[in-house]
Amino acid sequence: MVASKMAEILAEIFIVMAVGYYVAYIKLVKEEHFKMLADLTILVATPLLIFYSMYVNYTPELLKASYKLPLVSSFTVVLTLLISAFIFKLLKVPEEKKNALYALSSFSNTIFLGLPINMALFGDISLPYVILYDLGHTPLFWTLGIWVLSDDKSFDVKGLKQILNPSFISIVLSFMVASLRIYVPEVIMKSAYMIGSIAIPMALLFIGMNMYVIEKGDLNYLLFIPALIKLILTPLIAFLLVYYLNLPVIAKKVAVLEAAMPTMITVAIVARQMSEKKGFASTVVFIANLLSFLTIPIFLVLINKL
Repeated sequence: MVASKMAEILAEIFIVMAVGYYVAYIKLVKEEHFKMLADLTILVATPLLIFYSMYVNYTPELLKASYKLPLVSSFTVVLTLLISAFIFKLLKVPEEKKNALYALSSFSNTIFLGLPINMALFGDISLPYVILYDLGHTPLFWTLGIWVLSDDKSFDVKGLKQILNPSFISIVLSFMVASLRIYVPEVIMKSAYMIGSIAIPMALLFIGMNMYVIEKGDLNYLLFIPALIKLILTPLIAFLLVYYLNLPVIAKKVAVLEAAMPTMITVAIVARQMSEKKGFASTVVFIANLLSFLTIPIFLVLINKL
């Protein structure tokens, strides 16, 4: 059941990417307009999707139940970032690609792929634990991840603006609204859902379009290293973190599986948005999704040791 569900989701991902590739091939959307699509996805659709998801799914009681899970998620990302930085330094990768490679190695597709796979495997009981894991993951991407992807690492006004981006503001705002149980009119929530729901398909189309324009010089071994770090090293770190923690077994299993998910789709969009030279990030996302069909079953066996 899990294998068929995973195959179905990955097929959907690749089909939408293929449509994006074809759109770029026939020049329906020209390369000079790619950044506008990235801005629409990152600055408009994604913040509204985050707000809707947090408002609908988050409760303070949920956090109290397994407050350690967001910490596990955050520590997993940070440790992966540190180790990947060491690996890429040893490999002497080009400076202009380092930032994207760090992020591509560390952040997971926790919701779009992780949620349905966990629910197929463990049922509805896994939903709150997936949300808790993402609570430590997504805010970290929109702060630390944005800082990592940025070429400007200064802590001046410009650097602060990059961290205080619309998605991070949406996380803070939705967290406050949900925690204080502030009522938001249904018409606003429906509008947020309507606009936010385009974020994932737009991101997948965007990745497909970027794969069409990738330079031949970018097609080398570097595309596989972040994918392998993400699919093997990251879940191993999560496994070691949860093994000795006092958490429900189902929470431990969810944490390892979430860490085993392929690269977060949004990384490729933000990388392209920040620098036109980082189109290769889309190909890494594609490779990571493809290889995950081989690596995730390994961790399905490993979590039975928890």
